[in-house]
Amino acid sequence: MRTITFGIPVVALFICSAMFFGQVQAQSPGLGNPLGPMVSGTDFSGSYRWLNHQDATLFTAAGDIADWGGIPLNDAARLYALSWPASRLTVKQHQCMGYVAPYTWMSPGNHRIWEERDPFTQRLVAIHYWGQISQVDRTIYMDGRPHPPAYAPHTFAGFSTGTYEGNILTVTTTHIKRGWIRANGVPQSDAATVTEHLIRHGDTVTILAVVNDPVYLSEPLSKTSLLARQPVAPDAWLYACDDSEQILGRKNDYIPSHLYGQNRDIREYADKNKVPLLGSFGGRETLYPEFLGAVKDTAAGEAAAKAKMFPSGPQQASRVPDPTPNDGNIHVLHVSGNVYMLTGDGANIAVQVGPQGALVVDTGSGNLSDKVIAEIGKLTSKPVQFIVNTSFHAEHVGGNKKLQTAGADPSLTGSFFSNQFADAGQGATVIGHQNVQTRMQQQKPPLDAPPSDTYIEDRRRKYHNGEPVEIFPLPNAITDGDSIVHFRRSDVIVTGDVFTTTQYPFVDVKNGGTLQGEIQALNFILDRTVYQHDEDGGTMIIPGHGRVTNEWEVAEYRDMLVIIRDRVQAMIKNGATLDQVKAARLTADYDVRFGQTTGPWTTDMFLEAVYTSLKNSPQTATTK
Repeated sequence: MRTITFGIPVVALFICSAMFFGQVQAQSPGLGNPLGPMVSGTDFSGSYRWLNHQDATLFTAAGDIADWGGIPLNDAARLYALSWPASRLTVKQHQCMGYVAPYTWMSPGNHRIWEERDPFTQRLVAIHYWGQISQVDRTIYMDGRPHPPAYAPHTFAGFSTGTYEGNILTVTTTHIKRGWIRANGVPQSDAATVTEHLIRHGDTVTILAVVNDPVYLSEPLSKTSLLARQPVAPDAWLYACDDSEQILGRKNDYIPSHLYGQNRDIREYADKNKVPLLGSFGGRETLYPEFLGAVKDTAAGEAAAKAKMFPSGPQQASRVPDPTPNDGNIHVLHVSGNVYMLTGDGANIAVQVGPQGALVVDTGSGNLSDKVIAEIGKLTSKPVQFIVNTSFHAEHVGGNKKLQTAGADPSLTGSFFSNQFADAGQGATVIGHQNVQTRMQQQKPPLDAPPSDTYIEDRRRKYHNGEPVEIFPLPNAITDGDSIVHFRRSDVIVTGDVFTTTQYPFVDVKNGGTLQGEIQALNFILDRTVYQHDEDGGTMIIPGHGRVTNEWEVAEYRDMLVIIRDRVQAMIKNGATLDQVKAARLTADYDVRFGQTTGPWTTDMFLEAVYTSLKNSPQTATTK
């Protein structure tokens, strides 16, 4: 068996040897200057190319399926990888997927590193990295600044800070999108933290990277990369990528995947290289020499490998904490243009500000409404004019009454019919789908301040604070009254609970929610997003719960739901009961990220909603 990664104990030996052989430079003490600490160390500036070294043939979507020996994959990661086919790359949002650390060092194009220094003091502010493939633009801050809050956006480059340890540059990176450990199906989650140690020996830079991933790894993964300095910088530095049609006529709710145990390519690498199948499946045990004894019994090894193709053991609770602050305060994040996200009172709140006054999307649970109003007051001196509710669920409408009362009635310049509203002249106008109004009034006792300005099928549109604002009803997704809001000039979409980053979608079957409607709603959002480059930037997304994102995370969420739909649908076609579907753990590769075993919305509840909506619907998985 070929072991191609190092266990974590090698880190200490690696660093010690580098400090002995490297060019150790003095480190100046920090002076407490507001410009940042005084730091010095090895200068890594220059143009580089990657030297084929560790994982030499496994870059840029290369490598055999199940060539995963030596990677401490957990069960969720292995199931994810076994379900992944290379044809996933034909899906529009996957064609220009970016590179994450440390995978980006393996990109075959050119690399450039340079320093940014304060023009007056020459203090080192940051070290910049540019990778040609997928145009990775990465900043390593050296001035002591903290990492952003958990609800801030993630990028493929992530957010990096650095320090010098002797001649070693140590870089810590968080806020990384879901990417690849190996692009033959092995994922790195959006909860990973990457620590890299860069050591320069003349014109060669060695990078030792350690990945801590609570979602997909059972212990830290360490690996090395080598860069060689190029004396003459090449001309090629851009590698722009635009997605395009790959397979004509294919519906956008088809995502290629393998059902559990049905990946026909899993033996390709093992048979070709005479490696035990159990070894090729990876796992922490494959890092250590004791594993050789486990594969001596061929029959037992084959049985153990086949067992790993199916989920087993107890259902896992989510291990990724909710990024929403729970400290009794409202936290404000500028998203784009004149749109902000307020978080801390249940569901996320979006606020657009400008000369006409504030337009608010959702009002939270209502527990911190006074603080919400105070924070809006810091963003604009003008009152709240409009409130849009994306659903009738309590954490989205609980603050309606207080925010409405604190606002101002724009009816004289608003809708032609606004004077007929029951709450005309009583404060801000509340807008929402007719079913939001109906269901809020049906609650016992009725919920305060339901929408009075309602719509049913067509988009509701306004021109507010200098930009077009479109409100789209998306029926039968989470409920029968869902809406999203698109601020077109700011290019921000507020999704409500149609999309969250914290849990499986709350498909409220009793109130008109369906899985297929939820998938269609996510595709509706994706039809309106544009990335800046390589699935980064561009249209920003404020989810109902969780962190700010862009197109990539919405597509990943859509992909997950399509894959789960197809698995459940296949079992339904074979006559499976709900209990059998739950027992099959068809969400096992996603549970550690989105699942819950306790609380108001568990994995079992989600599976029951999926089963019920598919069982009672004539719609089936779309193939071509």
